[in-house]
Amino acid sequence: MTWLLSCLFRLLLWFLLTGDRSGLNLLIGAIVAVLLPQRRGRSDLLSLLRALVQAIAAIPHAYAEAFRLMLAPAETEQWLERPSSGTRTAAAIFLEVFAITLTPFTLVLGVSAGPDGPTYRIHQLQPSSGLEEREP
Repeated sequence: MTWLLSCLFRLLLWFLLTGDRSGLNLLIGAIVAVLLPQRRGRSDLLSLLRALVQAIAAIPHAYAEAFRLMLAPAETEQWLERPSSGTRTAAAIFLEVFAITLTPFTLVLGVSAGPDGPTYRIHQLQPSSGLEEREP
C-alpha cells in the first residue's frame, strides 16, 4: 500500500512538473515513478498526512500573500528561523519546505540544529508597511 501511494504521489508530481496529460507522458511518468528508489523501512503516515494538510492549506495563504505584495511592493528583508515538525521522512520534509516556499518571495535556505530540534532558515521579503520587529 505504501509503495502504491508513493508511486501515485510521484506521478502527481510528474504531472505538475510537465503539465502534459497525454498518454505518452503518463507512460513516461509511471516508468519514472516505479524506477525511482523506494524508501525502505517504516514510514510515519500521520506526520506525512499532517505535512500534506499544511501544504494544501498554504495555497490560499500564498494567494493572499501575493495580493498583499501587489498592493505594497516588497522592500524589507527578514531572516527567520521556523521549527520543523521533527519528522525526518523525505516526503514530510519536502511538503514542509513546499508549504514555506509556496509563499511569494520566501525561500528556505537550509536546516540548522536548534535547542528544541531542527529549524528551517528562511529568507523572506515583506512589504515595508506593517512590518513586525526585524531579525538580523
